[in-house]
Amino acid sequence: MLISSIGDMNFGQKLKQLRIQKGLTQQQLAERLGYKTNSYISDVESGHFIPSREKLKKIAKALDVPFKVLEDMLLESKLEALGIKEPELLSLFKDIPSLPERDKRAIINAYLKVKERRMRKKKT
Repeated sequence: MLISSIGDMNFGQKLKQLRIQKGLTQQQLAERLGYKTNSYISDVESGHFIPSREKLKKIAKALDVPFKVLEDMLLESKLEALGIKEPELLSLFKDIPSLPERDKRAIINAYLKVKERRMRKKKT
């Protein structure tokens, strides 16, 4: 998958990397989305905001990638922001997109508690 080489970055940075991999400038992507200037793409890539689900679908189409690629990038960014970077945990959330939100929260909270305990043990 394209994003496997995209490491620990926020969503905007991941989107920029994907756009570059696709050989597009911000202006070219903006034009594919029907914008006259690249300011929208620039704002997204700079991390000013994350597009709505509908906009993400349009961006995926403009980049000629499945919507799932952008969904996964967004999920990865959110998890990485919480300090979750382990490939196994990232893949769990990607492979089970229908997992209820409360279950996702429970898994994340349990993981963060374990991680915190490990950090405390390392300090002692």
